Amino acid sequence: MGIISPSQFTENDYIIFAVGPTGAGKSWFCKKLFENRNIPVVKIRQHVKALRCNLVDKSTNIVVVTIPSLYTDHEDSVAENTAINWSKLSFSAKCHSGILFPHSLDSDLTLSSALMVRHLEALGKALPNKFVVPSHVYVVPTSKPDSTLPIEESSQRLSQLSTVVSTLNGNRGHKWHASVFPGVFRGQPEVAWNAALLLLKDVTKTQTNEFFTPPRPSLRHMPARLPDARLALKELCDLLLREFKKSGSDDLGALITLARTSLEFTPPEHPYYYSGLISLANVLRERFEEEDGDVDLDEVIVLRRTAWECMRPDDPERQTVLLDLDDCLYERFRRGGAVADLEEIISLRRAALERTPPLNRCRQLLNLANSLVEKFEKLGLVTDVKEAIDLGRTALELCPQGHPDRALCEDCLANYLDAKTRKRGARACTTEVGKNSPGSTPSDIKQFVKKIVFEALETIPLRLLHTPTGTLCNRDIQLSHFERSPQYRQLLSMMSTCNSQPSAAQIHEAVKEFFRFATLSHRWASGEPSLRDVEDTNIYDVDGGDGLEKLQHFSTLALRRGFSWAWSDTCCIDKGSSAELQEAIGSMFSWYASSSLTIVHLFDISDTGSLADSAWFERGWTLQELLASHAVLFYTRDWSLYMDRDIANHKVDDALLKEVEKATGIEKQHLMNFYPGLDNARSRLHWASRRRTTRPEDIAYSLFGIFGIHLPIIYGESAKIALGRLLAEIVSRSGDVSVLDWVGEASSFNSCFPADLVPYQMVPPIHTIPSDPARPNDLEPERAQKLYSKLAGLPRAGFGNNKLTLPSIIHQVTAVIPQESLTGPSCYTYAIHASGLMPLEVTLSVNLDKGASKYILVRPWHPKTLPTQASGDEDTAWELLEQLKQPFNALLLRKLPHNEYSRVATDCMITAHPQDVNSILDSQVLIPEIV
Repeated sequence: MGIISPSQFTENDYIIFAVGPTGAGKSWFCKKLFENRNIPVVKIRQHVKALRCNLVDKSTNIVVVTIPSLYTDHEDSVAENTAINWSKLSFSAKCHSGILFPHSLDSDLTLSSALMVRHLEALGKALPNKFVVPSHVYVVPTSKPDSTLPIEESSQRLSQLSTVVSTLNGNRGHKWHASVFPGVFRGQPEVAWNAALLLLKDVTKTQTNEFFTPPRPSLRHMPARLPDARLALKELCDLLLREFKKSGSDDLGALITLARTSLEFTPPEHPYYYSGLISLANVLRERFEEEDGDVDLDEVIVLRRTAWECMRPDDPERQTVLLDLDDCLYERFRRGGAVADLEEIISLRRAALERTPPLNRCRQLLNLANSLVEKFEKLGLVTDVKEAIDLGRTALELCPQGHPDRALCEDCLANYLDAKTRKRGARACTTEVGKNSPGSTPSDIKQFVKKIVFEALETIPLRLLHTPTGTLCNRDIQLSHFERSPQYRQLLSMMSTCNSQPSAAQIHEAVKEFFRFATLSHRWASGEPSLRDVEDTNIYDVDGGDGLEKLQHFSTLALRRGFSWAWSDTCCIDKGSSAELQEAIGSMFSWYASSSLTIVHLFDISDTGSLADSAWFERGWTLQELLASHAVLFYTRDWSLYMDRDIANHKVDDALLKEVEKATGIEKQHLMNFYPGLDNARSRLHWASRRRTTRPEDIAYSLFGIFGIHLPIIYGESAKIALGRLLAEIVSRSGDVSVLDWVGEASSFNSCFPADLVPYQMVPPIHTIPSDPARPNDLEPERAQKLYSKLAGLPRAGFGNNKLTLPSIIHQVTAVIPQESLTGPSCYTYAIHASGLMPLEVTLSVNLDKGASKYILVRPWHPKTLPTQASGDEDTAWELLEQLKQPFNALLLRKLPHNEYSRVATDCMITAHPQDVNSILDSQVLIPEIV
């Protein structure tokens, strides 16, 4: 361990200050950084440790400095002497720096905000005048490996910590730019380095323009970073990535972050930019092979495709990248069957064939031919199979007798010829009545029918209960049941004799009819049977508790109603498989929609009870089950039909439907004919706002099907984050700003979203004023057209990088006047004056700052509300003015540093009234980024 002086720091150096209170894990965190044997550890005078990396010809240094607690509640002599020693350091250079602030999740977070501010201010005072106080603060959650903190409590504390950290931004006029590291440090060096490098990435991005106003004029203009600075950080990322891989690290998430950070530090114009793309793709591929996540596979494909396009045509590694991309695309095609993937595979294989020497082309020819045959089987284009046969013959000519690939070529060519005759035979049988098909053998016919059966089975659940036998059947057993059925024998007979031959659509219909199934909708209770409880057994032979008894009643009831197949969410999903659980949650809406009957068991309703009294109407998952199902029957506690209404579908019973409408608040037309999608998003959220789920995140996941949205299921994230992701997707895909109409507590995910669904219980009031049929004489067409053009140029609202971009008409607040509050000591009422609006009052649970210039009132805008205008159409301009004269629900935004805003949550809707036509014509527009 050497000794260095602060005077050795240059303007090319990055310095990370590890700041924090005693017990937060600061020393532990830095120790993990200091452990790396390939990065030297040095001392800066006494009491101060530093880690120093000399990278890129030693022109850039990265220094991690562990400093003492400069603020302490107990000013003992040791702490005081240490602080004095630290303050004597003479930093003579204008280094670029940031702050890492470890914070223990095992500690009390109630005083965290004040504690952080005191430590940061103490650091600012201790640093000498020549050194610029860093503005970037990265708070790293820490937790001891033996911590007994439950997962849910840990998730809540992470959310609470995010809220606390957000208060640092703009604190007391300081330009703190604080954020929370998206993970928890539990002693892993990979995680420690991820936090350090992500901080450096932020410092690099903003360079010198985010620092405090320096105390001396000479520091007002700091030199821009040299181009090598980013490459220094990339080199460090690559070094660490190699080290952690070599040491056998199993934290793929941390390795992926390192690879992603390395790529972000590499300029796209760098000659080896493609190597960063490949490195990230390789780590993501490892996680895909472990977790089977489609999102990872999609990103791997994008990265490999980009790398291939970046590389020089003569680069020897380009062929390897092409083959890897081919492999990934084929994996995705195998899963989803998208023709676009197959087309790209064919294009890649053609490119690979062109770059292969003629004598070595055998395997490449066969690969291309195989993909053409798959396309032929998918689309039926004869030109594809003909080309495949020609390619197979060419490959065979390259492999004379005795060649190791000769047998492979012969086998592949035979397969291509079989594919051509098999397809032709099937087509002849289904289109030419009365003619036998000499090319269709019994095995060909069975294979053809089996293929269509498998396609039909993709639309139903992976596992079904066979009600006559009480056994749980997977896909193979389902197929076995069908192949023993009279329907299957009839199909084979019709295909083989070509007498009234069925089409593919008719085979689909026969399979669908055979697998008609009923679904169970219920409120879960204790003792529900799982997959492990019922697989490889007969449910009718097993004794169990109430949960198993419920399953038995459901199965026999389905059988009595004429269904040989039934599905329950208790035992028909392998919840131990994250991939299957993800697929089941994403498919559940379509499964209920595909079922022929949904049996609803109301365990808490007797014959004389009322539907509205059942807890079934208060649960989150049952909402999509009610809406998706086309046919529903309600059964009471003892499995008798509700109100003895013995009809095939309670959804067509007007009297019962009125009860359901009253219990749910959902209009009749939606109950009878519901379609998933993003229309009327605010109404759909209102339907779910009084419902609850056992697992907090499920309140959002249960709505994915209702909105027709597919997002990753991440159990362990907080309900706020799950709901935030859902709302962000709704806004991104639809631009619908009605989801912003709420009052209550804001989410830590984004201040424009609520913390939960409760605020959507209130239906926003609609305030209107009568339209004036008489057009004013002083209407100025040019001003009206200018306003129309401004609004026509606004995009839809969107969401990205945790920010809501909200196109709006804005009104600058000019005065914030406190009023006497009549609602209680924790509420504050203000009179607000804003340009172009009548004065209004708002009630909040937080104090507003005195500076009115910090606030704006906005009218969120959606392009679909703009009237359609013909050329020179003054009527449209008049229609727009009439629309903008109406009162509207405004949002109050607070300006933050870095051109960002946050929404100020209120306790009531802010109903704003425009002043007059002139103020409307002078309206200003803005697209604020809201965090």
